Amino acid sequence: MAGDVARPRLLTRLSAAMDEPWTLTVLAAPAGTGKTRLLAQWAHVLGSDEGEGASVVWLAIQRGERDLEWLRVALERLDDEPLRTSLDRVARTWSTETARALARSLRSAERRVVIIIDDVHLIESDQVADMLSTFVDTVPGNAHVVLSGRGTPRIPLARRRIAGIALELDARDLAFTPDEVKVFFRARGMSLSQGEITSVLRRTEGWATGLRLLELAALHDSFAPRLPLRGDSPSVTDYFVEEVFADLDHELSEFLVLTSVPESFTPELASRLTGGAPAAIVIEQLIRLNVLISRSRDEPAWYHYHPMLREFLYSRLHERDRDVVESLEKTTAEWFAAEQEHRLALAHATRSRDVTSMSLILRRCGMQLVLMGHADEVIAATAELPRSVLAEPVVQMLIASARLARGDASTAAALLDSSSSVGGESAVVRQWRKGLDLHIAVRRGGLPETLDRLELVLDEVTGESQLDTYVFLQAAMAELYVGNLDRAARFARFASDHAVVAGTAAAELQAAAIMNTAELFRGRMDEVLRSGAWVDLRWAELGHPADSFYEVTRVWRYWVPFERMLVGDVDETLQVATDIIESGTEPAIARGLRGMIALLGADSAVDAHAAAVALLDNLSPRSENPLPVHWYAMMSAFAVRAFDRLGESALRDRFIVEVEHAIGSTGDVAVLRAIAALHDQEFALARQALAPVLEGNSRCLLPASMVDAWLVAACLDVQSGHPEQAQVSLAFALALAEPEEHVRRFADAGPVVARLLAARATPGARGRFADRVRERLAAMGMLIDEELTRRERIVLAALSRNATLREIAQQEFISPNTVKTHVRNIYRKLGVSDREAVTAAAHALGIE
Repeated sequence: MAGDVARPRLLTRLSAAMDEPWTLTVLAAPAGTGKTRLLAQWAHVLGSDEGEGASVVWLAIQRGERDLEWLRVALERLDDEPLRTSLDRVARTWSTETARALARSLRSAERRVVIIIDDVHLIESDQVADMLSTFVDTVPGNAHVVLSGRGTPRIPLARRRIAGIALELDARDLAFTPDEVKVFFRARGMSLSQGEITSVLRRTEGWATGLRLLELAALHDSFAPRLPLRGDSPSVTDYFVEEVFADLDHELSEFLVLTSVPESFTPELASRLTGGAPAAIVIEQLIRLNVLISRSRDEPAWYHYHPMLREFLYSRLHERDRDVVESLEKTTAEWFAAEQEHRLALAHATRSRDVTSMSLILRRCGMQLVLMGHADEVIAATAELPRSVLAEPVVQMLIASARLARGDASTAAALLDSSSSVGGESAVVRQWRKGLDLHIAVRRGGLPETLDRLELVLDEVTGESQLDTYVFLQAAMAELYVGNLDRAARFARFASDHAVVAGTAAAELQAAAIMNTAELFRGRMDEVLRSGAWVDLRWAELGHPADSFYEVTRVWRYWVPFERMLVGDVDETLQVATDIIESGTEPAIARGLRGMIALLGADSAVDAHAAAVALLDNLSPRSENPLPVHWYAMMSAFAVRAFDRLGESALRDRFIVEVEHAIGSTGDVAVLRAIAALHDQEFALARQALAPVLEGNSRCLLPASMVDAWLVAACLDVQSGHPEQAQVSLAFALALAEPEEHVRRFADAGPVVARLLAARATPGARGRFADRVRERLAAMGMLIDEELTRRERIVLAALSRNATLREIAQQEFISPNTVKTHVRNIYRKLGVSDREAVTAAAHALGIE
């Protein structure tokens, strides 16, 4: 039985109650919760050497009892002579006075007496209830009474609760915990994973009999713990018929069956389902009887049946006429729709198979459901509608919105084309069409043209909060994607305000994610963290919904410390990104996140070419499923340097061309070309690309691109032998990077920048932020502080005198190959590629 599992947390509570000044413990819980087995374990503990050394009396009440003679007989059987003597003086005729005398006789007991009275819910006589209540009230301090059963309907406990009850345990206390579930199945030779334990608890709510039924099912199916044991299976049905329905009258049984349609209900909904009679009294009666009913939340009062009991009840309902079931489903759908519980309304409307009800609810709350992330349910419901309803423009637009929310832009575009704009359209239809046009363009490209066409009408509102939320969200996304960050934030704020009115949590989070992303693209790293923390709080207030856009804000809150080089372990964020990818609802974002994963793993890749191909496939702009232009600007400098480290210059150049095609000839692209030319030792080309950026004639989308520009300039200054200018360029880069702490760009810039930073004597490398950069690069093992060896300094001096490699070899009595090795090391440490730049670079870096 379920009680075979030791339950020390409950046994300890029972024993601790013995030390309280009160003499009563109550266990009131539904059938099958393990009350009897728990008390049997506790009685064994009390009687053991480690226990209280108490005398334990255990009684189970039978139906039809007329007095407490059974209690007197049990006490007389105790091996306690003084107690038996005292009991002999108690009258044999029963009354409340006899019960009081019976309790007083316990004072004579040599040892403490614990009286466990089980099945107290079977008391049928008010006289017996009065006598037992009197007995309990009179029990002296050397005794303790435990009343156990499915409830104590005839024993008044209100006054005792005021006076004090040592302990009360109910179904929630008796429910098995995850650890107890694990032990339960392990004792039966079954090992459950954490996920399986969670599944078991979801199905059984820790109900002991539910665990036992699962165990029995497992005898026939080794995977039973993973599979949902349904309440309409034969073993469960038999149990409920015998243990629940057998004790209920027709009125209560009928109430249970009719109210099993919704997963949870209020007294008002229950009243609707049962024909209008007041339901609160019946619910309270069921609670007192400890039928498997629980309160879900308090304001207003919501109740739910145990999942397996509800399935049993619902199967009983389906044994009736089909029209009865569908009528109850329709009633439930209409009630939930009126209560703005849109998802539940649609689910019950679909089960009702009432086309009129389904159509009305879809029109009323379909857009709300799409905004809340339930597009699949909308699509499934519309599949049940007749063609005449599906042909309506509003329904087609709803389906298109749902398809777009699932990432299916092609179907949505076809639906929009089939319901092409005609004169006389309502304001609602026109507004909806704008949102769909923008949403499709976000998915498929063509945003600038769509925005130009709609610019004059994007500020219009219809007063339909759900629809206005949708349109403003798409406008915000569109403006974000083309790089109009201020307009994106403005529309996102509009969308957020309307989402709050409409009660669409997912839309509110999407609006917050757009504003958070706009701050990132502006380069305001601290603001990203601050607004991200607010989104976290709001996400928690909304009940932790599964939301892709919220998860994107979490990725950004990883990206900030990544750029600041404060991230050590990226596993958690990468898992978040992977979860978004697997959801499949945002294909463009999924592709961008795959690119981020490829970028973060490029340096540790075994196959350099495959890693470079992954970068190109996932970070290159695409006309289908585009990403914001600022995204490409933000990722591209890191990507170009990754291509260089992987030795894939051809793929790198192709990547730069594709980025320029997507975002235009911005300063960011010029910086990318300069980085590539510097790596290829095309110094003149690098200077030519960089000049308009440094002179302010070519503006960058991303503020951090200017940090990259000055870092490239510093490398070029070193190569050309201008030490003072190299220091100035480094100082500019540090000054631009300091407000938002763009540290990683210094690490990515290569060995010349690292040596400039390591040379603290140079003006550009002085200052607190420069020290912070050095510390973080050193902590990540990226700070190059290699000094030339004595032999390398000798070779460098000879190179400065224009000595040949053969002359140096003869002078130092080493082989020409060894000289070549020293020269290669010098070039690497100075960041130069030819002899002409060696002396200038050595001077610029302070190496003489």
